[in-house]
Amino acid sequence: MRDGASDRERSGGPDADTAATQRARPTDADAATQRARSADAEADAARRARLMDALVAVVAVRGFPRTTVGEVTAAAGLPASAFHAHFADLEDCFLAAYERGTRVLLARTETAYRAESSWPAAVRAGLRAALELAAADPAFARMSVIDASTAGPRVRRARLAFLARFRSFLGGPGIPRIPDEIRNAIIGGVYTMVYNHVESDRTAELPDLADPLTDFLLAFYREGRSSASSWAAASS
Repeated sequence: MRDGASDRERSGGPDADTAATQRARPTDADAATQRARSADAEADAARRARLMDALVAVVAVRGFPRTTVGEVTAAAGLPASAFHAHFADLEDCFLAAYERGTRVLLARTETAYRAESSWPAAVRAGLRAALELAAADPAFARMSVIDASTAGPRVRRARLAFLARFRSFLGGPGIPRIPDEIRNAIIGGVYTMVYNHVESDRTAELPDLADPLTDFLLAFYREGRSSASSWAAASS
């Protein structure tokens, strides 16, 4: 009595191998499903970015305490359900936008910093790059500088972590050593000057601060300036 399979199929012959290969090969339907999932993921990421961009724009005008979800979704051209699909609340959206923007700023700063052959020139180039980027995006500058202190504890912690990253540009092999307290005071002084410009709607003038702020910063290192020339060799 036959069981519905040929002797060749039972023995694992060529026909069986062909059938197994066909079963393993993705079908057109599988490929279409994968494309649809990829398109959905891209659309989802685009909606998330639109909401963050909208929050930056609204907060720059209204201030974070007066900003509402409705204003953000209206500016993004999306329903409230889209906002809640991506963010728990306004602080969550603010944090995502803040971290996205500061990642870009730090990367631009570090690229300019690493391109120089001496530490003083690196400080000047990195600071100028950061100030130029802030001036080019006044809405983000206002949101990140003015409103970050009012947007909730997670944003305040992110702000402190962001400022701490700048310590790495002010210390290391070949760089004159100063007390951490002085280094923190330098960062605070630079930040205060930036804050004052942004608060008084002079964000476009931030690049003009690059040279005076660099001179202010380097003044604290003058005693050990002779060792700064070894920075390039130590960091290469």
